[in-house]
Amino acid sequence: MAGRVHKGNATPGISRRGFLALTGGAAACLGLGAMAGAGGTSSNSVVIYSCGEGIRNETQMTALREVFPSYDIRMHYITTGNCAARLRMEGTSTEADIVMDLEGGYINQVSDSLEVLSDFDESIFCEDLRDPDDRYFPFSRESACIATNDDVLSEHGIPTPTSYQDLLDPMYAGVVCMPNPKTSGTGYNFLKSLVNAWGEDAAFDYFDALAENVYQFTSSGSGPVNALVQGEAGVGFGMTYHAVSEINDGAPLSVHFFEEGSPWDVYGSGIVQGRSSRQAVHDVFGWLCTEGVRIDNETYVPDQVLVGVTPEIPNYPKDITYADMTGITDVDEKMRLLERWSH
Repeated sequence: MAGRVHKGNATPGISRRGFLALTGGAAACLGLGAMAGAGGTSSNSVVIYSCGEGIRNETQMTALREVFPSYDIRMHYITTGNCAARLRMEGTSTEADIVMDLEGGYINQVSDSLEVLSDFDESIFCEDLRDPDDRYFPFSRESACIATNDDVLSEHGIPTPTSYQDLLDPMYAGVVCMPNPKTSGTGYNFLKSLVNAWGEDAAFDYFDALAENVYQFTSSGSGPVNALVQGEAGVGFGMTYHAVSEINDGAPLSVHFFEEGSPWDVYGSGIVQGRSSRQAVHDVFGWLCTEGVRIDNETYVPDQVLVGVTPEIPNYPKDITYADMTGITDVDEKMRLLERWSH
């Protein structure tokens, strides 16, 4: 059975225009940072690569500027796949001092370039999210959903889907949007969840068939919900928190979970090797992995991260049944599945 979250009154969260504007602004900031060369080289400067998007980054930066007014802190938005690729290529010579909100499989791929976080307390985090090697701390636990634009479906005379198989019907041709697993952690979460639920061959056969109805594979996890909000799609494989935020901002969206459960993953933050000796980097990371996590958890993504902290956000689904995500942070498995996806 598909679950549903009904529209609610506007509440603090990601506004549609704000999300798009800030995402674009952050991307522009990344370009400027790259052109300027290596950052974070002076004692009071800190460069953060964030795979979070839009208002989530802006909220963190607003708080960081208030807490550390004497530090020169720059945050650049970069998609998960591109962030991992850049860190694999640049290693410890990257301009970033801190990596924030990078999907678990990707952050494991680059963990050799990250510090062991022995100076910080990992006991505050839920045990199932912790990295056994202490190379990163969880920043968020992000779940995914099938979101729909009810107005678009109604206009096309298309029923609300209640299963993945429904989406193979030709009536959904051109109205489905999904993130590309090669560049999006959210996209990979959907792929891995169905591999675990159905077996690898059946899952890949499904996505081969689904591609006939997908009008766009987006580069980031935010793309499908953005397409729903703009009326370009009727069904989106997206992030639960993003869809709920748009619902709270008045968008005619609904959130659904199919019987296989909600795909989810841990997204982590770490310090690039050789940077924690700078006090500014140490201080900023210490704040991000405590107060920064709490702010994001209580404001945007309420799936539990901190021990004893279970925040609630209006219209956010309660008692979500999570999909079997066994092996989600296995680097070799991820590379193998993504190689198969490419072919």
